[in-house]
Amino acid sequence: MSSQIVDEVLQDYRFKLNDLLHHIERLSSDINNAALEETVESLRRNINEPFLFVVVGEVKAGKSSFINALLGAEVCETDIEPRTDAIQQIVYADEPFRMQIEPNLRKIGLPIDILKDISIVDTPGTNTIIQEHQIITERYIPNSDLTFFVLFGKNPYQKSAWDFLDFVSVEWRKKVVFILQQADLLKPADLQTNLERVRDYANLKQIKSPIIFATSADRELNNEAESGFEAVRAYIRNMVSSGESYKIKLRSVSGTTQKIIDALSGDIRGLQEQLEADRRTVDSIRSRIEAGRKRSRYEVDNLTERLVGRYDSLSARIKREFRDSLSVFTVIRRSFVGIFNKEASMQAWVNEFQERCQRELKSSLEEVSNEGAQHFVDGIRQLLEGLTHDLNNVQTKQIQSNLISIKILERRQEVIESVKCKVNQLFADEDITQSLSANADNMAAEIVGGAIASVAGIILHIIEFTVAEAILNAIGIAFAGIGVIIFAVGIAWQRNRIIQRFEQALDNEKDRFKLEITDRLNQKLSIIYEEVERIFVQFYDYVEHETEEIAPIIDRYKTIQANAEQLFSQMNTRLS
Repeated sequence: MSSQIVDEVLQDYRFKLNDLLHHIERLSSDINNAALEETVESLRRNINEPFLFVVVGEVKAGKSSFINALLGAEVCETDIEPRTDAIQQIVYADEPFRMQIEPNLRKIGLPIDILKDISIVDTPGTNTIIQEHQIITERYIPNSDLTFFVLFGKNPYQKSAWDFLDFVSVEWRKKVVFILQQADLLKPADLQTNLERVRDYANLKQIKSPIIFATSADRELNNEAESGFEAVRAYIRNMVSSGESYKIKLRSVSGTTQKIIDALSGDIRGLQEQLEADRRTVDSIRSRIEAGRKRSRYEVDNLTERLVGRYDSLSARIKREFRDSLSVFTVIRRSFVGIFNKEASMQAWVNEFQERCQRELKSSLEEVSNEGAQHFVDGIRQLLEGLTHDLNNVQTKQIQSNLISIKILERRQEVIESVKCKVNQLFADEDITQSLSANADNMAAEIVGGAIASVAGIILHIIEFTVAEAILNAIGIAFAGIGVIIFAVGIAWQRNRIIQRFEQALDNEKDRFKLEITDRLNQKLSIIYEEVERIFVQFYDYVEHETEEIAPIIDRYKTIQANAEQLFSQMNTRLS
């Protein structure tokens, strides 16, 4: 038999299929699936290896005798007791060898011509409960080009044999050829009956138009006629010489490759959905924070304008009262009465005016600031609740996969829990507690209180200084010890200049008050949002690294999927 395949199209398919498997092998490594990587590596080897036959069947069904008769050599030991205690792969070799590959796997090399075109795997009996079954079903059955299912000719109905057929994939059953061994032990009529029964059993197992051969290893080894092996060899010869064996190999490998791609599909889709969900969460968090920042800026600007407006109202009233209090009649009256009653003197009025201004300033400005601070605090709370909601939602988008193991995914839950914990602890931060406590009055006192106290102090200083100046100027006009009338006239003479300077000082102080309030609020705003941003940096970094590691895997899988679809479509047309 010649194993040369001259069809260049089939060769091209082999090269492309090998390249596709190479990319799947790389993907298997990236997702840390060693078992899948080993399977793919085995498939790549299989493309270039001879046609692979796997022989399965029950103990004493005649598997070893079948192989010996097929090869025309005593390759597999036969005895009354079961002899095949391990899987044996029989390959061509210029010099005979026996090599123990694994405890339950050995390789035998023989200089037999037929082995240049085929490789045979002899397996233990299907009714022996041994761990080799896993090796058979995971390593050899998927990679086999054809499976010889050997049944005992006199009794091909053993349950364990047909159960083993159920044990392997439906797709793999399509590559089965049934062998009724020891057919020489049956009468022709009985043999025909058993052939029909096997055909019926195969149909029940969803194997349509099953290929069945009746053989006698004894007759073949004794060079007797009607052994049935010539038909088996003709079947093999036809597949190899016609290129059909190569087509079967390509169909076999491509079918298993498609199964691998399909098996990964759900996990890759879940991986992509999780990555997209994490990215959307990052965008949502950043959008929420930016929206919160804009709202807080608006609250800051609104509170500042309201405080300045309240300052204007208070300032106007203070100006009127100060102007009225510096009338000539009022000054004379207070100065005269003050001679006899210090509590009604001009100095007593200055002290009382100062205290009253301080109380009114504090009460009125704090009323506005408390209300504004509450809006500010509520906005921050709503922001944090929204951010926690985003994290709770993304936490549920978690891939559960047995096929994919990527280290970055192992940190995902830890990162989310860590960020949620920091959000919950934000109120416990000493730098934030004073401004985000349950009582917004604390925030108002901290942010606005200092400015109010400062402004109140300045206003009182203006009052005290201006009135004192008026008194000193008035005294300077008159001689020491001159009466109250001269003192009052002196103040009246300076009245307009005093009032003008007083009002100008109040107006100038409004600008400083507005600037100080704005600075204090913006500083607090900056501290709060820097803290919020700092908390979520850990999640941002995780999603960035997640993207760097996962996006290439998803893209690689999509490329594999597209290339496989195109290649298999071409192959199905050519190989059908």
